[in-house]
Amino acid sequence: MKFIYKNSERDFILNIHVKTNSKSQEILEPSNEDDYLTILLRSKPVHNKANKELINILKNKLKISSAQITIISGLKQSYKKIRIILNQSNSKLEIKEKLLN
Repeated sequence: MKFIYKNSERDFILNIHVKTNSKSQEILEPSNEDDYLTILLRSKPVHNKANKELINILKNKLKISSAQITIISGLKQSYKKIRIILNQSNSKLEIKEKLLN
């Protein structure tokens, strides 16, 4: 689970690899050695549509508002660092389960 880093009790950093223009929208199951969580998006990387779709997926999976999600780096690249601030403390395993279910 190298793709999740815990900054504080409620503050996490996710390393995400985005594949745009896919036929389906899904989060792929990572192995324990993966440095990035791969997410397939339907949107094309035009006019920030893929980033908005990514934030929507994370918001719905983690049941948080989009204001709690920030793209730290990789705004125009496929490899991104996402900061997530949760309302309550969670473990890295709990976040992984929420994302993959």
